[in-house]
Amino acid sequence: MMGAATHLSQGWGLHTLDRADDISVDLLRDGQEWDQVELSKGTLDFSGGTAQKLEAACKRGKKLLLVEIPVNPHYDGGKFVYSPDARAAFAKYLRAVADRYGNCIAGFEIGNEINGGGNLGLKYPDGYDLEDTYIALLKDIQTAMGSSHPDIKIIGGSTNMIGTGYLERFFKAGMLNYIDGVAVHPYNGYAYSLPMEIAALKKAMRDNGKEVEIWMSEFAHDHPDQKLAASEGIKSITLMAANGVDAAVWYALYEETWFPNLGLWDGTTIKQQGRAVRLAASKLLRHGNPIKLNTGDPGLFAYRFGQGATIVWGTPRKIMVEGATEAYDAYGNRLSSTTEMQVSEVPVIFIGGNVGDPGTSYVLADTLLQYGTGVWKYFARSRDGGMDPLTYKTQWYGSDLRSAWDAVLALGPEGGLPARDANDPLRALWQWESDKARSVTVKACFHKRQEGGDGIDVMIDRNGKPLATQILTSGQTVISADIDLAAGDKIAVSVGPNQTWGHDVFGMRAKVFKRGSAGTVDCPSWRKVG
Repeated sequence: MMGAATHLSQGWGLHTLDRADDISVDLLRDGQEWDQVELSKGTLDFSGGTAQKLEAACKRGKKLLLVEIPVNPHYDGGKFVYSPDARAAFAKYLRAVADRYGNCIAGFEIGNEINGGGNLGLKYPDGYDLEDTYIALLKDIQTAMGSSHPDIKIIGGSTNMIGTGYLERFFKAGMLNYIDGVAVHPYNGYAYSLPMEIAALKKAMRDNGKEVEIWMSEFAHDHPDQKLAASEGIKSITLMAANGVDAAVWYALYEETWFPNLGLWDGTTIKQQGRAVRLAASKLLRHGNPIKLNTGDPGLFAYRFGQGATIVWGTPRKIMVEGATEAYDAYGNRLSSTTEMQVSEVPVIFIGGNVGDPGTSYVLADTLLQYGTGVWKYFARSRDGGMDPLTYKTQWYGSDLRSAWDAVLALGPEGGLPARDANDPLRALWQWESDKARSVTVKACFHKRQEGGDGIDVMIDRNGKPLATQILTSGQTVISADIDLAAGDKIAVSVGPNQTWGHDVFGMRAKVFKRGSAGTVDCPSWRKVG
């Protein structure tokens, strides 16, 4: 189920529904604030403007995911409700909302990014256990709803990012027994970490009793480059669907001044992200969830939606397609050919048919494109050459690879953080092994993402012998090395501290090229830190 976030409850007009229609989106994530309905304690009034807009959306055939934050100035001092009477009042209100809108409601999201700070973060007075009090509210909601609206999902635990490390404490306390789904908000720079993150979330649920649905009730890619955001967006939608996510909601339908890169529309102008979502909704998802195809090439990724449509991305090459009737780029523009298509990290989509010839690429390996696929191995390396294989760890916000030797060291799809200082450096390291003798060029772009500190020590080596090194104190740099490899030789790209540790968060992307065909390598486009 594909949706978009709207703000009818914050003043958006009904033209919002037209823009949703224009991109083939039927699920809207909005809000019905408790204190907009229970203006007087104990009396519910649905005559307000928000209620009327939501009714109009229902009449237009939209489905609603309503964010319901359990706060009302009449109860528990306007804080997250915790007392039995206040919890019961919220549950009664929620049942009334369900009765009002009926099966127009797809689900209630109970809270919004409860692992965050400020007014959104979940907190209770001293003496009230965090997990038990939240779960008590879910129990009250379950009791109030009874069997009256079986199609309305109760979605709990909304977190900023895929906060599996935060949610595990609620899973252990029994939350999974009182919800139909769990909500997470992956605002990743790139799509490639999603399979690992989703798998970790599912495992955490299984380890605590059972899996429930996964609703990615907010997601987007915060890039000023609309085409990059769109390309990553349609890959994210594909990877979510292929890995069992039940609903995905782009935030937001319209561009907002405080979130300038996220909207699908800028006023009445559709953005490239909007085109990508429209393509996914109208040409891909309607065929059902995709399955990953075996392309026989670790640099080529293809997913087929039912028998109707296929999306392909990977290392640059030309592919040959048989039997397709239509073909598109990631932004919904028709391609001139349905038989020959240029593939890159920007996907191509074709309707009907299949890949006849997957082609070959001059790029042999790519740290970003192939993150978590097994092509690259990840280590912490000490001064004496000791290698500690990194382990995937769930965190409060998202998850990443960590070292058993020092939990400070972190590695993710587009960078990481080394540990310690020059006296005992611990390097974050990507390793690629050649399966045969060949001549290659390795290029790596490094970006120091934090201001301050004395820099990071960047390196390319073969079998532990440095071939290119540099100290990067600010900004970006690209280093490269021409290497003649024997079968079994290992290339490593790594980052360590300079003399002192601190302010060393970095971005990195490396590619291994066939010698003589090396192209450019750009650093990952993502936010600075600090």
